[in-house]
Amino acid sequence: MAKTQGRVAAVKKIRQLSPIWIVPVMAVVIGIWMLYYTQKNQGPVITLVTLNAEGIVAGKTQIKSRSVDIGRVESVQLSEDLSKVLIKARMDPGLESLLNEDSQLWVVKPTVGRGGVSGLSTLLSGAYIELQPGKATVQKYYYELLDSPPIAPADAPGVRVTLLSDDATALAVGDPVLYHGYAVGTVETSNFVAELGHMTYQLFVRAPYDALVTENVRFWQASGMALDVSAQGVRVELASVATLLSGGVHFAVLDGWPAGDKVSNNTEFQLFKNPKAIKEGLYTEYNEYLMFFDESIRGLSAGAPLEYKGIRIGTVAVAPYFFNMDNPLDIAFKRGIPVLVRVEAGRLAGEMSLKKLAQELESAVQQGLRAVLKTGSLLTGALYIELEQREMQLGSSQADLVMPDVVAADHSDQVEVEIAQPPAFSGEGPGTESYALAEYAGLKIMPTAPSGLANIEQKVLQVLDKVNRLPVEEVLTQSSATLVQSEKMLKNAEQLIQSLDQLVKNNAVQQLPADLQQSLAELRKTLAGFSPGSPAYERLNGNLQSMDQLLRDLQPVIKTMNSQSNSLIFNADLPKDPEPEKGN
Repeated sequence: MAKTQGRVAAVKKIRQLSPIWIVPVMAVVIGIWMLYYTQKNQGPVITLVTLNAEGIVAGKTQIKSRSVDIGRVESVQLSEDLSKVLIKARMDPGLESLLNEDSQLWVVKPTVGRGGVSGLSTLLSGAYIELQPGKATVQKYYYELLDSPPIAPADAPGVRVTLLSDDATALAVGDPVLYHGYAVGTVETSNFVAELGHMTYQLFVRAPYDALVTENVRFWQASGMALDVSAQGVRVELASVATLLSGGVHFAVLDGWPAGDKVSNNTEFQLFKNPKAIKEGLYTEYNEYLMFFDESIRGLSAGAPLEYKGIRIGTVAVAPYFFNMDNPLDIAFKRGIPVLVRVEAGRLAGEMSLKKLAQELESAVQQGLRAVLKTGSLLTGALYIELEQREMQLGSSQADLVMPDVVAADHSDQVEVEIAQPPAFSGEGPGTESYALAEYAGLKIMPTAPSGLANIEQKVLQVLDKVNRLPVEEVLTQSSATLVQSEKMLKNAEQLIQSLDQLVKNNAVQQLPADLQQSLAELRKTLAGFSPGSPAYERLNGNLQSMDQLLRDLQPVIKTMNSQSNSLIFNADLPKDPEPEKGN
């Protein structure tokens, strides 16, 4: 026992590794390999930027393409400046080819629009993100999430054009683009440009209809129903039921215009309200004239036509026109109601220049051209202005022409007007004057004349005024004197009749008819002696026949004397015997 306690254990170092370490080493190796494999076989991470992450849930919201799952949202967080939402999404491996520079992504959720209801399948499954791949070769991992699905792929065959409009409610995304009523495209986007103060709409017209979009096409709103109340009457146009409900935009080439060349992408066009606005927008060159009407202009509005013999040559710009006038009421009372019109050169044949147009109107005014208010529609009471050639009459009254002389002075952009009485409307000739286009506040004044009804009313008033000025009392006094003289004359006539009656009753006057009858009987006997069958008549007839025979016998002698005056002394030459013609 003591020996055992004195012995010391010997310690030896092991020179070999223990087999137990194989397990942890293998675990580490397997873990590293799994990390590498997992990292290598994971799809790329993309970043989506949006202003609102409504309906998007991290770890749940899927990313799809053509209804196939291709990824999942991993995280949703705000940006550092808190102005945007950053969405991190993991794509499935092997789908890097879908992440191109022109790829587009948007959120699919239930929506109700003009085109109907879409995205109903997401009511149960929730919203998801749709990816529309592009065809670019450059890859991209940062995208802006679209608010609405694109109408057509970026590389879709067709053409995209931009429309400019001042109306923010004119079109909506998804509205159809129509050509003669047939849908050939769609409105893709609508944006308000604050710097320019107007709306921009991007339209996509698919192939092969993109060839219809040429340089001279014009676009206008398809409202479905158009109501036009003008001087020509009331006009109602109804389109199809689909257009009435959804609206849209029409385009076409105006009648008589060449189509022009095909346009390129992003070409800008103006959006008009209707085809009438298109035609009105064509006439951008015009001369402005001021007209003063001394009658009511109720029913005359801006846009009313200015015509000459039924042909439109201009448009009423402002009615009434009181700009830059110091005292409009005073001018209206003394001058009449001012109306601003535009004579548009583009409406005249040959595209007359503005200077030439002004010269022609100046000459026409000097020859009697006047502006007259006319009724365009009895139903609506709309008025228009007609230019008429009035006859130049000497000594016409001032009421025949509503164009007083004007003396205008400009003081601090305010115009003081002095109204002067116009000279009599006259024609050419010594001592006569002819009107030219006067100028007032920088505008030419075109003379006016009363309309038909106003002219008739004016003439009736003139007649009544003349009747009122008749000397009725003097006429009555003279009539009384005339009646007295008439009574005296009737008394004298009665005395004359009594004298004639006494004369007729006289025996000598009554004997006159018998003497006259005796004279007529003797005259009848005398005339009977010269009637046919009487001896005197027979003798006279015989003498006349003998005279006729004598004259017939003297005709050869007279002819010979005319040809040979010496035939009474010498024998007259006998005519030669006729000889037959010689044969050939």
